[in-house]
Amino acid sequence: DLNAGIIDEHEAQSRREEITQQADFYGAMDGASKFVRGDAIAGIVITVINVVGGLIIGMAEHGMPLLDAGSLFTQLTIGDGLVSQVPAFLISLAAGLLVTRSTQKSNLPQQFIAQLFSRPQAMWVAGAFLAILVATDLPRTPLMLLCAASLGMSR
Repeated sequence: DLNAGIIDEHEAQSRREEITQQADFYGAMDGASKFVRGDAIAGIVITVINVVGGLIIGMAEHGMPLLDAGSLFTQLTIGDGLVSQVPAFLISLAAGLLVTRSTQKSNLPQQFIAQLFSRPQAMWVAGAFLAILVATDLPRTPLMLLCAASLGMSR
């Protein structure tokens, strides 16, 4: 465009800087996604080690039968896996949001709020699921507060 005379040198320099910033950002996000992928693989390896180690410890040190050790230590491993993988999932989600929204000129928090409240049915469904969860052993007060807030925002 500069050689054709469509834009001046200042505009060309500004476009180059913008492209450089985008390339740097995408490069950084590529590195972050590889880190998250590695974190997920490490989580799987840790899960396998926890199950096998739990079986060995349960049977050898505690004298538990195989089925009892398997039941106990797989439940503990699932809990440990959730504790370690939920933050990794949230980081992946945030990285995905940043990458997909990085080239847009609009404000990300405003877009997020607009999309969240553009469909009241989504808040109603979330409130209904939270109401169902009240019947479980989860803490009832936070669930009821979140349920009421979700249902209130669905109107």
